[in-house]
Amino acid sequence: MYPEVCAWFEKILLEKYDDSKIHIQDTSRKVLSRWLVEKGLHKLFPDYLTYEIEVDIIGIIEKDDKAFLGMIECKLNQITLRDLSQLLGYSKVALPLYSIILSPKGVSKSMHLLFNVSRRNDVLNYSSDRHIIVGKWSEKRKELDYSTIIPKGSQIL
Repeated sequence: MYPEVCAWFEKILLEKYDDSKIHIQDTSRKVLSRWLVEKGLHKLFPDYLTYEIEVDIIGIIEKDDKAFLGMIECKLNQITLRDLSQLLGYSKVALPLYSIILSPKGVSKSMHLLFNVSRRNDVLNYSSDRHIIVGKWSEKRKELDYSTIIPKGSQIL
């Protein structure tokens, strides 16, 4: 799933930030702070030493002397509250511009109830103006199934 998600994320970021340098990588087996040092990008993130997190896919949008993070967690099974909590913690630490969790199997029944019955979209917020996007990965189309996005109406682009 990682190579397809990387390709999709790169396409999305290149379309939106065509005047920026885009870095996309499967970082599922690396601590983010170490990866930033290896790529020489740590200078762009003053708090990089606090990024002791292992995110599946990282995207960096780099323009001039500024940079922004994008993070994606990929799950093969249905997304659970535990999975969401992991990404929420990562997002609170690194404050990415984009924080996304995807699974080809969608969300668990309890997650469906949390968002669609109890309407608890507030649990997705990791800062005052940013929230996690939850969605189903279409294995056939090799992209996010935009009709499944939680919270409804969220924009990737």
